[in-house]
Amino acid sequence: MNCKEFEKEIPCFIHDNLEERLLPDFVDHVKHCKDCEEELAIQYLTTEGLIRLEKGASFSLDKELSLKIGKASRIVRLRNKIDLICRNIEIFSIIVLCLTLLILFV
Repeated sequence: MNCKEFEKEIPCFIHDNLEERLLPDFVDHVKHCKDCEEELAIQYLTTEGLIRLEKGASFSLDKELSLKIGKASRIVRLRNKIDLICRNIEIFSIIVLCLTLLILFV
């Protein structure tokens, strides 16, 4: 994901509407690009700050944004683990099928 694509997806990330397939690239990009990390912080602070001010609520938006990015990172890691488990199950199933066919036809 490049910076232009990242910036386009910031509102979706802020509102929890980012497509699942884009989340890994989004998280990876924000971890490695300081300019985009700053842009995300600015847009998050602006969006959430205005909402909180209108409601009269107190807030710690920097901490909340860090938590939001951390949660997204955990989701990406969990999906990667699930993908790995699924691939291993597929491989195991193929091996069992081949062994079964071998036993039946030998």
